[in-house]
Amino acid sequence: MEEALNRLRGRVPDLPPVGAVVERDEPIVRTHYGTHGEVNHGPLSEAGLDALVARQVEAFARRNEPVVWPVYGYDTGLAERLRAAGFAAEPERAVLVCPIGTDHPKLRGVHEWAEHERIAAVAEASGPHRRPYSEFAADVRPSDRSAEVVLDDAGRAAWVEAAGEFLVLGGVTDPGFAAALATRDWRSPERPAWLRHPDVRYFLAEAGGELREAFEAAGMRAITTVTRYRRPSPGAPARTRPIRLLSRQPDHDEIWTRFHEEFAFRPDMHEFPGITEPAGSATWHIGDLGDPQLDALEDIVHEGFRTSASPGEELYWLDWQHVGYRFDPARVGGAGPPRPGAVFPDGDYCLYLTGDLRLGTFGHPWEETVCVFGDLRTRIDAQLTAAIGEPIRRSEP
Repeated sequence: MEEALNRLRGRVPDLPPVGAVVERDEPIVRTHYGTHGEVNHGPLSEAGLDALVARQVEAFARRNEPVVWPVYGYDTGLAERLRAAGFAAEPERAVLVCPIGTDHPKLRGVHEWAEHERIAAVAEASGPHRRPYSEFAADVRPSDRSAEVVLDDAGRAAWVEAAGEFLVLGGVTDPGFAAALATRDWRSPERPAWLRHPDVRYFLAEAGGELREAFEAAGMRAITTVTRYRRPSPGAPARTRPIRLLSRQPDHDEIWTRFHEEFAFRPDMHEFPGITEPAGSATWHIGDLGDPQLDALEDIVHEGFRTSASPGEELYWLDWQHVGYRFDPARVGGAGPPRPGAVFPDGDYCLYLTGDLRLGTFGHPWEETVCVFGDLRTRIDAQLTAAIGEPIRRSEP
């Protein structure tokens, strides 16, 4: 079981969490969330351990991120090095495991935004959790079928994620929910295919106190302990990730509604231009551009966002009938996470917008055009024209 747990600890996710950067410093996996960072790894040799710890401290300090480093019961010599490097320990918890169960308790998924908000409020008061609910919710992409949130009829919630051979509990709002989770058949063919985890063999939880007692009563056994060590950032860390997913959040629908009204958005495959283009805007045809010109388009537009947006101002990237993102243009690209979305409308209408709609881009997939408006157009007009040619039309100021 220790070998299986080590595979889990050293695992690199198939996709990085939303708004995060994953780096490997063999044998360390670092995850930089912009707001904080985490260290993950399998067994470490004591040879060179001081230098390895120092490199991680420097990497997170360079990004001004507080860092959490889990230390398991068999990690020889690591705790002493972390304390010497300025880390402080949280209370120790047991790592509990049991084979995936065979029961079918009545549980349901979470779909409404109000329900997510309720769970987040309860979870805040019921921790500490292996992964706080707010982080879990921010991590999960709509296409990620490995993670889910479940509720019972009493409104008790748990959030879990399939990782290799483990179904890992992120957290639970009530110890009384433990038995249903530990004995559930998460692989059952009775479950919808997109919520079935056929490869998992074990259910894993971290717990102490009453929660540990509840899981042990449900048949789980402790295989080791884990203590999370934390080190603060050099300065005040960022409060939000560089990129945040917009799926069920109310502002996603709200900004689409305002865009429809202010720009008279009229989706149609044959009637163009699709919006009432703002005064002072310019529209370029991009259907015939090669990859170098498309790359130049992306770079010029995003550099324009960096200089046009106010410090700390977030932008929206919206993809018609799909999920969107909020992001800080000053914190994406380069050493940060990749820029979300694309200027080029690859299949559907896509937009970059400030929250007040004063500047942005509108990509039309059928006309194969991009309209640039507001102060962004003023800043990048000459450079964009030099890179991809003259616009096909301009709207008079």
